[in-house]
Amino acid sequence: MNEQFLSLVPVYGIPVIAMIVMLGCLGIPMPAAVIMLFGGSLAASGDLPMLPTIAACFAAACTSDQIGYWVGRKGGARYVASFAARGPKRQRLVDRAEDYLERRGVLAIFFTRWLLAQISPYINPVAGAAGMRWRAFSLASVSGQIIWVSTYNILGFIFSRNIIAVAHVAGNATGFLVAGVISIVLFWYITRVLHYSIKRRKRRRYLKPRGRRNRS
Repeated sequence: MNEQFLSLVPVYGIPVIAMIVMLGCLGIPMPAAVIMLFGGSLAASGDLPMLPTIAACFAAACTSDQIGYWVGRKGGARYVASFAARGPKRQRLVDRAEDYLERRGVLAIFFTRWLLAQISPYINPVAGAAGMRWRAFSLASVSGQIIWVSTYNILGFIFSRNIIAVAHVAGNATGFLVAGVISIVLFWYITRVLHYSIKRRKRRRYLKPRGRRNRS
């Protein structure tokens, strides 16, 4: 199936890339990451302009995020429950998305754009149903999609001569095992730093100035 989609890209160009990325970010089984790699390789060969390709992928990914968010916001918990009831795999993904959102909040939106992209289509309606603020969701979504879209397109541009091998590695979970472990460690370290920084800020707010302490 991936080869069929790849064969459409040289013919129809950027619109096909954007459409596949958008559908993939909505949870439909589409090779979004592979298509972006291929788009970057076509940009390296001069068949596609690089910046418009990245911009189209970015717009498509952000549009999918907004669709998922507002579907959850308007449909609420009923939509999320009916979506999860369609199969045990979706139920597990929705449960994982709900748990991750509850523990990480806005950071969950940011990291699931690129670090845990497999659950990003499911966390969007969960965020909307949970009543997350639209501005906070959008800021985290846009920031994360910038990393995801630019990374895959640039990788395709750099490794255009070995794009088939790169696409094969990108689709192989074992090939990214080491990178995944490193990403998890970095994610843990970042969240710990943020956690302690937030605690320090809260303590500073509730501590009284020295002058007032002496008076009491």
